[in-house]
Amino acid sequence: MPTAAIVAVVGGAGLPLLLGYSGANTLLGAHPWWAVSVAWIGMPIGALFAAVVLWTERARWPATGIALLFGICAAIAAHFGVLEFIASHADNRLAGRVWYCGWIATMAALAGFVILVLWPRRRAWQAAGTG
Repeated sequence: MPTAAIVAVVGGAGLPLLLGYSGANTLLGAHPWWAVSVAWIGMPIGALFAAVVLWTERARWPATGIALLFGICAAIAAHFGVLEFIASHADNRLAGRVWYCGWIATMAALAGFVILVLWPRRRAWQAAGTG
């Protein structure tokens, strides 16, 4: 595995964990009790998505755009989930789950997006199968 691929995997796996452990998730709207757990749950999901896309060797850039769009939609869902949860004085369980699952989906999309963006391009000699 080339160095650039290792950087892509470590960067994609590390960024959600860095956000969780640094407290940035909490500053962005995650609950302090599960700010780290959403990173640990979402990171392997996003890495699996990126691995499937890279394994098929097709549609890498459309999949990158889909990951970005999915991340934006998940962040919006998490934002409106927390607003509804707070407005209900912690009574609305569905809003709480949307908040939590929205954060998991955001971390998954972030991990997949970063891996797909940082993954090195195939060189001509790799595509030809020589060397």
